[in-house]
Amino acid sequence: MSTIPEHTDGAAPADSLLAWITRPASLTLPDFHLSAEELRSTLTAVLTQFQQDLEAIASDESPADFYNTVVALEKAMEPLRRLSAVAGVLQGSAHTDDNSDALAEIDAELSSAFLGVELNSALFNRLEAINDASLLPEDRRHLQLLLADFIRAGARLDDDGKQRVEAVSAELTRLENRFANTVLAETNASAFVIERGGPYSPDGLTEAQLAAAAAQAQERGVDGWVLPLESTTVQPPAESLTDPETRSALFAASADRCSRGGEGDTRGLVADITALRAALAGVLGYSSFSEYAIEPQQAGNPEQASSLLISLLEPANQQLQRELDTIEKTAQPQRLAAEDIPFWLRRVGSQLYGIDHSEISKYFEFNRVLHDGVFYAASVLYGLSFENVTDRFAGRLWDETVTVWEISEGAKVLGLVCIDPYTRPSKRGGAWMAELVTGARLTGEQPIITMTMNVPRPAPGEPALLSLDDVNTLFHEFGHVWHGLFADSTYPSRAGTSVPRDYVEFPSQLNEMWMLHPDVLPNYARHITTGEPLPENLVEQIKQAQKFGQGFGTIEYLAAALLDLSWHGLEPGEQIEAVLDFESEVLSAAGFSPSVQPRYRSPYFMHAFSFGYAAGYYSYLWSEQLAAYVSEWFDQQGGLKAESGQAFRRAVLAPGFSVDPEQAITQFFGEQPTVDPLLRRRGLPTREQTQAEVPVGSPADTSAAAGSPADTSAPAGSPAQAPAETHPEAPREV
Repeated sequence: MSTIPEHTDGAAPADSLLAWITRPASLTLPDFHLSAEELRSTLTAVLTQFQQDLEAIASDESPADFYNTVVALEKAMEPLRRLSAVAGVLQGSAHTDDNSDALAEIDAELSSAFLGVELNSALFNRLEAINDASLLPEDRRHLQLLLADFIRAGARLDDDGKQRVEAVSAELTRLENRFANTVLAETNASAFVIERGGPYSPDGLTEAQLAAAAAQAQERGVDGWVLPLESTTVQPPAESLTDPETRSALFAASADRCSRGGEGDTRGLVADITALRAALAGVLGYSSFSEYAIEPQQAGNPEQASSLLISLLEPANQQLQRELDTIEKTAQPQRLAAEDIPFWLRRVGSQLYGIDHSEISKYFEFNRVLHDGVFYAASVLYGLSFENVTDRFAGRLWDETVTVWEISEGAKVLGLVCIDPYTRPSKRGGAWMAELVTGARLTGEQPIITMTMNVPRPAPGEPALLSLDDVNTLFHEFGHVWHGLFADSTYPSRAGTSVPRDYVEFPSQLNEMWMLHPDVLPNYARHITTGEPLPENLVEQIKQAQKFGQGFGTIEYLAAALLDLSWHGLEPGEQIEAVLDFESEVLSAAGFSPSVQPRYRSPYFMHAFSFGYAAGYYSYLWSEQLAAYVSEWFDQQGGLKAESGQAFRRAVLAPGFSVDPEQAITQFFGEQPTVDPLLRRRGLPTREQTQAEVPVGSPADTSAAAGSPADTSAPAGSPAQAPAETHPEAPREV
């Protein structure tokens, strides 16, 4: 039996995608300039070999044991994971009309193949027959998790039940792909145009924003400026635009997308996807899809997930009201509608703390932040070194702006990281990390990781200046990168970031703490022209200004997370046709003000309806609770210290899902965290402070005093910048 096929007759060319998949060589990349024909032929070859291998494993007449069944299956599935990972890069970062159909076919066929494994009765019977008494702890855990995966997928259903699961799952895959492609197309088509001499004005945009918008306009043949939409409801330029009517129009372009009728309207897809997910849950014996989806997560059930969200609602509402009161008293704006709040939060926060965001961005040039910030922190904490090896892969990468870095620890090469920073029409919005190759002892492979952002591409010859949110995102995504890079598990399906989605965001949100940490910030925050460091007094002002807006940022995240749980709380047989009415009713019943829209509205909520975060958007807050606690622990240990970093890496990051994450946390720290560090991180009132009414920004507001661990909190709204799916090929996002 061949689990990693060797092609002799009609062997694949050495530089083909099929060769990269089936004859893996460590730390190599395929040529990503792939035709639809090659994608399809590779899919056919990989699936043909896999079905042969699967049949050999399931029909093996020898007694089932761990090696001839579990290990053989793990190896047989590796080519499928590799193909899925390559398709994921193209789908997310190089999606074109030419490859769209082929990528959809790959997703559908691989999804069917993965499900077919779990519904294979002969294979399931062999797994159940394995005696685990003599297995090593990691092997026993892997077998137990595998059996649980099969049962959850429907392995114990009768033939009619299995056929229903396969049919519904196939239709869901088709609809989810259609949703993703429609949102991408509609988001590109809804780019906000400001024509020179027209009714809207670019006044207030920074020099960098104006230059990027002018470059976009030139590409599209527009005399003026074009602001491409990002995935969120609130668009970053809305914080700067001074003209209220321009803000209103930009807000409408964003918030109304995918709900204007026509081919770009996704409301019917949302209704069908949620109804089918509820139906699938019913076939599998669950009362709702949220119950099904959250069962294997750290939260365990929807009630636990919802409880954490609700616990923050009151302190976040208190903070939001303080912020709005401060805006009214300080600026007395003539209008404070939903589209105006981000602008006035930025404007009043800047006035209160003396912050000029356009000037601050000049201290955060992308390459310096990457090299002297993100890489520097990791070099001290984890002993890493970095070499740019992009030339090694010249002509093979999916875009000319992608760079490749070889990361080592002493003389040992740990893996590769491909960095894709800039926005473009072929790339979906947001930021994410994904594993092209998962590092694991079984395969002997070293990790190959992609890190993707959507920073506006600067005009030719100009530096890429980052906003504070961009800097935070860069640190966040590299938290995922380190998690994947340090993988030290036997089996790829349990290694690295292949952990529950409400745990996978913990390392990334933890890594955010180093963004403004005094051990790191002075090393990278330097003026693009003078090279002078960011003034110390300005650092403290930034930290305090970040807390102004956390009420708004938390509320917009909570609204999206509760909306996600509500959509996936439908019972089998239930279908919601009036999508926007349902959204309004859910948010109103929960006590959300219409002045703050969800970070993602239902028609473009990619996490919920395409990314594999169905009933999982709460995960960012669940993970942040851990991150806030561990951030305080690092500060208690003295900050950026190699001893702390290496101990944390070995005990918590490296094992992946080969150990129970909750047990790993408890064993290392001696306890499970409470919600208070999370509240401090966000500058929200702690449980003891909830009754106190202290004006935000006043000297008496000590909920997150300068110099405390909460000073490392992320910019307003950062938790919801945040995805991660339990399948190894899924991206880890913000």
